[in-house]
Amino acid sequence: MRLRIRYRNSDDIVSEREISDITVAGPNEVYAHCHSRGERRTFVLSRIEEAVDVASGEIIPDVWTHVGLPSRNPTPLTMPVLEPPRPGTLVTELRNQRSADKARLFRIFKHPAIVAAKKRQLRELFSERCFRCNSAGPLEMDHHVPQELGGRLVPGNIVVLCKDCNSLKRTTHPSRFYSQRQLAALAPLLHAQLTLFDFQFNHTRWTYHPEEYLLSLGLSEVEAHAVLQRNAATTEL
Repeated sequence: MRLRIRYRNSDDIVSEREISDITVAGPNEVYAHCHSRGERRTFVLSRIEEAVDVASGEIIPDVWTHVGLPSRNPTPLTMPVLEPPRPGTLVTELRNQRSADKARLFRIFKHPAIVAAKKRQLRELFSERCFRCNSAGPLEMDHHVPQELGGRLVPGNIVVLCKDCNSLKRTTHPSRFYSQRQLAALAPLLHAQLTLFDFQFNHTRWTYHPEEYLLSLGLSEVEAHAVLQRNAATTEL
């Protein structure tokens, strides 16, 4: 497979590239040989503005399915489903997997203050309420498709529930836990997470315009100032 792509990098610059030997590296990433650089690189799929099959000249309408991933417009019950754990998997293994998935989910944001802002934005997708009972919490992140059924803590498979509803749901498939009306209302919230977690830290903006960059990521002025003050204090030490 060899594709010609229009790619927008983290500095918002668009260039045309040819890539081949493509392997999936994540739900929104591939690892491929870049012919203009002469090396293998990671490409974020949502940054590909256009893709053409070099051999056939065919425009690729959905680069996700073309490389073997679920569609960019997934159904809430199929997009995040992976292979279920093998029979006999220990509870501690599942717990360790969940911890690793959670760390990986937020690692892309680099800075604790950005992580906190993105967690808040995730809760705000659900209006800071439990999706099922509309209570104010305490709120938790739930696997939409349970971990025991193959779901992972990845964008598109996260629902904000209160502690009681999360405990009640446990390993129940969402089609049996929610009504059809609730599932229909949930679908756009799951899809919106793909945009929320479509993130690549912009080192140029962080270096030259840090406050503006933090504000653009959803931090308040107070939060941004606190981050910059802590950074300044660390630099002085």
